[in-house]
Amino acid sequence: MTSASSFPSRPTRDSAPARQVPALRSALAALLVAAGVGTARAEPQVFQVEPETSSAEFSVSQLGLFTQRSRFGRASGTIVLDTERRSGSFDLIVDATSVDTGWGARDDWLRSESMFDASRYPMMRFRSTGLVFSQGRLVSVVGLLTLRDVTRQVSFKVERFQCGLGAERSRDGCGAGALATIRRSDFGMTTALGLVGDEVELSFQVTASRVQP
Repeated sequence: MTSASSFPSRPTRDSAPARQVPALRSALAALLVAAGVGTARAEPQVFQVEPETSSAEFSVSQLGLFTQRSRFGRASGTIVLDTERRSGSFDLIVDATSVDTGWGARDDWLRSESMFDASRYPMMRFRSTGLVFSQGRLVSVVGLLTLRDVTRQVSFKVERFQCGLGAERSRDGCGAGALATIRRSDFGMTTALGLVGDEVELSFQVTASRVQP
């Protein structure tokens, strides 16, 4: 009589599919992470330009003999940055009535209809359309400059852009400097072209503090 132990044992089911389940889950999770699904991204940072410590400056040739450097004393606006996506926006506003050359009579002439026509167009505005990064650093900002109700595309070279804690160590801030060359005749400012140069170097010197979005 054959003992029960001598009978062949029942074949077991292949456990390979069960072993593969964790591996499949791991592979799927890796694909989702690579695609950015289910991963948290940092929100874009929003900075408010501080009018007290920000300005726009410009310089232009006078009589072909020397360069007159002047400034607008009041500037405001908003900067939005998303460093992960290498994107963001600049919206800068300059008060044209705040022009300051150091000589009152010349300031009045620049505010007149012959030049900025500040009573009709008191605001100069730059709105970015694209930001250019190189090796993780912001190097230029392309956008639209509106002056005297005329809008032209302008590219600003970013000479300085640094962010960190402010002097009071209580809030984040950024300091920026950007430079572009424009032709004033492109904006309808054609008075005294023989005496005052057409090419104008325009720069923004901006301090901005981070705000909650």
